[in-house]
Amino acid sequence: MRVLVVDDEDQVLHLVTSMLELEGHEVVTASHGEEALLRVEESRPDAILLDIVLPRMDGATVAQKLREDPGTADIPIVFLTGLVEDDQDQKRGLVIGGQYFLAKPFDSERLYSVLALATEKS
Repeated sequence: MRVLVVDDEDQVLHLVTSMLELEGHEVVTASHGEEALLRVEESRPDAILLDIVLPRMDGATVAQKLREDPGTADIPIVFLTGLVEDDQDQKRGLVIGGQYFLAKPFDSERLYSVLALATEKS
């Protein structure tokens, strides 16, 4: 599976990339919202891990633009954020159009679990 990871923190990008590559996934990265949209065009990922607080264009706007485009509307999105607690994940994700939230910090098992749930639905 090809996964686009979008986060403005290099440490998070590196950590999540390492976790996903260990599981055999191909990883593409972006560090801001505008770059995320370009990477989606270039690589057509199977899933997107998308930080909410990003420079140039926030994650909610990126998700909205992807949902409005019939060519990208079906790509599963998991929001990465430090803004919510785990028990708020699903409720808040649905409010801004996302399928799932993954609250930072998270471990590899939680990452794999949420990514599997998100891609299972599509």
